[in-house]
Amino acid sequence: MPKRVQHAAVAMAAALLALTACQYEQGPAGRVVDRDKTYWPATKQWTYKLTVRKPDGTEATFKVKRSDYQSCPKQSTYPTCTEVR
Repeated sequence: MPKRVQHAAVAMAAALLALTACQYEQGPAGRVVDRDKTYWPATKQWTYKLTVRKPDGTEATFKVKRSDYQSCPKQSTYPTCTEVR
């Protein structure tokens, strides 16, 4: 395989990996009981997490996008993030 083709293949694989790393799978449905955000100075990036209590009573913590973090206050129901009254 010529070097140019190899470099193109490596660049394509790196781009695909970068795109998939930016997306998170949706967490389980439940009531938001905790929110956490962490700043990583080495990479100058934030990590956003939600903790939900599932209908069976167990809790699950998972990474979310910034927009999901901002739209899901405590006591809202994930994934719709509507207020529970």
